[in-house]
Amino acid sequence: MPVNVLWIEQFVHIVAVVIWIGGLFFATVVLAPVLQAEIAQVGTRIPLLHAILRRFFLWVFISGAVLLSSGYTMVPLFYGGFATLSAPVSIMMLLGTVMVMLSLHVYFAPLKRLRRAVRDQDWKAGARALGQVRLISGVNLLLSLVVILMGVWGMVGSPW
Repeated sequence: MPVNVLWIEQFVHIVAVVIWIGGLFFATVVLAPVLQAEIAQVGTRIPLLHAILRRFFLWVFISGAVLLSSGYTMVPLFYGGFATLSAPVSIMMLLGTVMVMLSLHVYFAPLKRLRRAVRDQDWKAGARALGQVRLISGVNLLLSLVVILMGVWGMVGSPW
């Protein structure tokens, strides 16, 4: 029996979505607020969040690379090219790419500032950098809802 490559591509794509967006939801909605409420010492909380974000961004990069490579590979191989894509799938791909770019920005700008702030024990700068990470992560979390909606709409049709 031949291997269904599209099935494998879709599976890997969805696993990467779950890892990235699930982690983003957990970090933004659960972890950061709990740490803010439970750890008053900024000299403890900010380095802890920095360590968590460093580990999380390893998985963001892996997931983002898998999502972009699997998504952009499936289009010509299985869906007949970019010109044949439905509007929802095109929007999903565009916003998904924007999300990866925003994550790269977080890593190379606010997270870099956070790393420097932790090294220098500059907790004010660390708090500002974490605020930027939180803001952009919140935007990415909202975008993920639209991306998922567009993906479902593109695959199974309009809900109306």
